[in-house]
Amino acid sequence: MCGIAGIIRFDGQSPDGDELLRMTQSLAHRGPDGHGMMIRAGVGLGHRRLSIIDLEGGRQPMANEDQAVWATFNGEIYNFRRLKRELESAGHRFVTDCDTEVIVHGYEQWGAACVERFRGMFAFAVVDFRRQTALLARDHFGVKPLYYRLGSQQLAFASELEALRQMNDPPCRGSLTAVEMFLRLQYIPTPLTIYDDVFKLPPAHRIEFSLRGASAAAIEPRRYWQLQFKTERTLDERQWLDRLDEMVSRAVGDSLVADVPFGVFLSGGIDSTLVAQKMRDQLGSNVRAFSIGFEEQEYNELPYARQAAEQLGLQWEYEIVRPDALAVLPDLLRHYGEPYGDSSAIPTWYVCRLARRHVPMVLSGDAGDEAFGGYGSYRAWMETLDDRTALRRGRPWWKKAVLGILRTMGYDRDAQCDYALQPWLDRIGYINALWRRRLWRDDFAELIDRPCELFVRAAGEAPRCDPLSFVQFLDFQTYLPCDILTKVDVASMYHALEVRPSLLDVELVETAAQLPVEMRMRSGSGSRTAKYALKALLQRTFPAEFVHRRKQGFAIPRDRWFLPGGPLRQRLEEIVSDRQSRLVELFRGESVFSMMREHGPRNDLSGPLWLLLVLGLWLEQHPDVAFAPSEPRAAAPRFVPPQRRRRKQAAAVG
Repeated sequence: MCGIAGIIRFDGQSPDGDELLRMTQSLAHRGPDGHGMMIRAGVGLGHRRLSIIDLEGGRQPMANEDQAVWATFNGEIYNFRRLKRELESAGHRFVTDCDTEVIVHGYEQWGAACVERFRGMFAFAVVDFRRQTALLARDHFGVKPLYYRLGSQQLAFASELEALRQMNDPPCRGSLTAVEMFLRLQYIPTPLTIYDDVFKLPPAHRIEFSLRGASAAAIEPRRYWQLQFKTERTLDERQWLDRLDEMVSRAVGDSLVADVPFGVFLSGGIDSTLVAQKMRDQLGSNVRAFSIGFEEQEYNELPYARQAAEQLGLQWEYEIVRPDALAVLPDLLRHYGEPYGDSSAIPTWYVCRLARRHVPMVLSGDAGDEAFGGYGSYRAWMETLDDRTALRRGRPWWKKAVLGILRTMGYDRDAQCDYALQPWLDRIGYINALWRRRLWRDDFAELIDRPCELFVRAAGEAPRCDPLSFVQFLDFQTYLPCDILTKVDVASMYHALEVRPSLLDVELVETAAQLPVEMRMRSGSGSRTAKYALKALLQRTFPAEFVHRRKQGFAIPRDRWFLPGGPLRQRLEEIVSDRQSRLVELFRGESVFSMMREHGPRNDLSGPLWLLLVLGLWLEQHPDVAFAPSEPRAAAPRFVPPQRRRRKQAAAVG
C-alpha cells in the first residue's frame, strides 16, 4: 500500500524534478517507509512506500532487468505468486519476491491485458520505453484511487488530488457541476472531481497510449471487466451455502498474504464477523480485532462486537467516539482533496488510528451489502415494487388484456417503471431538487436539471433480470467505489494503514451475482430478510438473535449534533454568518439557516446540513479555487465499453 505520482510529457521533454518531488512528498503519509523517483525521456515516476510484502526488495519505481519497463504501484496483487510462477515458466527472471515485479513482467508478457489477470486492489502506471507505450490501470472495484490531470502537452497522475495541486500548471478551476452532484449524492461521482480538468479513472478501466506524439485527445479510458448478474438455479440452498462458505474462506485466505502483522475491523455486523471468523479458522486465536462505539446507544454496536470477539476468542481493542472527535474533520477533509460527505468517515478515521497503533494492515468486511443485498434501501425498493404489484392486481380485466397485448408487442410500461432510474435516485438522494432550488443562487439554478452521467450510463448497462440486481449493479458502479471505498482508503492511508476488503474478491462477487434473488433477499411472514445467504452462513455458528437483529450501520449521531447548541450546528452557523464565507457565494444564506431551523426529531435534515458543513469547510481551505458562474465544462474522457451494444436510453437525473 503506497502513494504514486507521475508526469508523462507528450512532447518528450523531461518533467521538472522539483515538481515531481513536491507531488511525491505530498503523499508521504501514504508511504512512510520509503520513497523513490525516476525521470527519463519525457517520463517522471514517483513513489511513497508502505512496506507490506518483501520489506527489503520492494522499492519503487521498479524496473525489469534491462530497465526498459518501469512501474509505480499502489495496492496488493493477491495472486502474484501464482502469476510469478507462470511468468518464470515463460522465461522471465525475477530478483524480488514483490508483487510490483509481477506487474512489470506481466506487462512485458501480456501487454495491457495483464490487468485482467490481476486479483487484488491496485492502481498503477507502467511505462515501456522499448514499445514506447504507457499504461494506467485501476482495480476491478475501485479499492485504490487514481486521479489524472490532462494538459495540452502532458498527463499527470497521483493517488490523491492534493498531489496534482503541487504541479507547475495554472491552478485547477473548480467545477460547479461537481458541487451539484455532491449535494445530490454526498460524493462526487466518477469520472468527475471538484476540479474541471482533473478526472478519476473509473474502476475496472485502463488507459493505454503511445509515448510518441500522444495528445490529450488520445487519452481514452477503456473498461476491461464488467460485473454480470445472471441467476444460476442448478444448486439448492445447502449447496449454495457450502459453495459460498468455501469461497469466503478462500477469499479471506488470499487476503492474508503479508510479511507484517495484521488484524481485522470488527463492527459486530454480519460481514466483519464472518471475515473475523474465517481469519480465526485459518490463523487460530491470535487474531487482533478493532472496534469503535458511541455513547449514544442507538448508534453503538460495541456489545455485539464484544460478543463476536469473545465467541471467536479474538484479542479485542475498542474506543468510544465522542463529539469532540469532530476536531479531526478539517484535517481529514484536506486528505480527501474534494468535498466528501459520508459522515461515517469520522468513526472510520478513529478505528483506523486505533488499528495502526498495533498493526500496519487489517482486513475489513466492506462490500458485503452490495454483493449480497444487505442495505435497507434495497429492502425499501423491493417493498415499493410490491406495492405497485398489488395495484396492478386490482386493475380491471380490460386494462389487463390491453397491457397483455402491448407486452406481446414489446412494450411493458410496468417493467419500465419498476426499473427506471429516477425512483432509485429519489430514494438515495441527500438534498432533493426542491431544497437545491432554494439553496442555489439564481446564477447557478441551471445546474439543478443537469443529469448525472455516471448514473445514466450505469442504468443503461444495468441488468433487467430482477429489480434487486438492478440496484445492486448501480451501487457497484457508483456508491461502492465513489463513497465506501474512497472513505476507507483516505481514512486508512491518513494513518499509513493498509485495509483489505476481503469480500471484494472477483470470483466471490461474480458468484454472489449468480445467486437467486431469494438467496440475497428472502421474503416471508410479511417481511424481508436482507443478505440472507451471509446470515445463513453465520447462523451456522452464531445464535439467531445475533444474526437477525436490526441493522444499525456505521454512523455518528449526526441528527443530535445538529440540534440547537450542538457542535455541528454551531460550526455551520459560524460558516454561514462569516461575511467572507465562500459558501454564501454559491448558496443563499437565509436558506441554509431555514434548513437548520426546520431540522428536528420529526424532520431529520442532518444529512443535507452535514453536506453544507463539509462543503463550507472545504471552501475555507481552498480560497484559491475559483468557480465560473457557468463554466464550459472540460470535455470528460470518452468511456469505451468492452463491447458496444445498443441500449434503451435511461431516465435523466432530476
